[in-house]
Amino acid sequence: MIAAQVAHEHGTQNIAFVAVSIGLALAGSFAALVSAIRLSSSPKARRGRWILASAVSLGGGAIWSMHFMGMLGYHVDGRTIVYDLPLTALSLVIAVGASALGLATVASKPDSRTRLVVSGVLTGLGVAAMHYTGMAAMHAGSSVSYDPALVAASVGIAVVAALAALWIVFRVRTGLHVALASAVMAGAVCGMHYTAMAATRVAVSDYPAVGNGADPIVLSFPVCVIAFTVLALIILAAFDGFGDSGRSPLTGGGDPRTAHESTTGGRRRRSIQRSTLG
Repeated sequence: MIAAQVAHEHGTQNIAFVAVSIGLALAGSFAALVSAIRLSSSPKARRGRWILASAVSLGGGAIWSMHFMGMLGYHVDGRTIVYDLPLTALSLVIAVGASALGLATVASKPDSRTRLVVSGVLTGLGVAAMHYTGMAAMHAGSSVSYDPALVAASVGIAVVAALAALWIVFRVRTGLHVALASAVMAGAVCGMHYTAMAATRVAVSDYPAVGNGADPIVLSFPVCVIAFTVLALIILAAFDGFGDSGRSPLTGGGDPRTAHESTTGGRRRRSIQRSTLG
């Protein structure tokens, strides 16, 4: 166990949950980036699906799943912590919705600084709203309050993280860029989450109440399985498209038309050779 904060009751974070949350942030960031590359190279009729895929990856995977898994690893001495499922589901909707709004706004004009700033601020505030909605779903047996300075810091980090994410997703192309950008995005998301968790204050109580809600241990397994499965499917779908177009973020790509012409030319040459030999 590693210490998360000491105020009122002693709160800790389970190191295993911290590791899984970081893994989710990395996987979600990677899926969001490869989906964004497809978004930039796809015809308008198909861009909606890649905005959705990128929003699910960024908002549902890199942000919400990471935050939720980090919250599930949060413990207070002698307390039974449970989670309200409707509020938890609402926090997921907020995360994906905020990401979709930001991505769709920037995608229409990726070079517009005004759109980037406006989208980054709105998305960052949405991420912060998602986190504190999720925290409202946590029942720790007594009242929960927050350190105002750390709350302000967490919101600031959320806005900066959103700005960085929206700027990055439309500018990475090579495998090295994707890997580095995924690490930057994941680091920003984790920084926001654990700053916000450090702001948490659980009041001391001689007789902590037992709340109604879902057990975090029961929730942790399905959240992990569903999140990693969805992210894997999105990544596979993105790479299948890269294979069809002759372009891959892990190789640095190339012009899809050139790859297509090269492949077609090779097939024609082989066909002529077989006809001649025949």
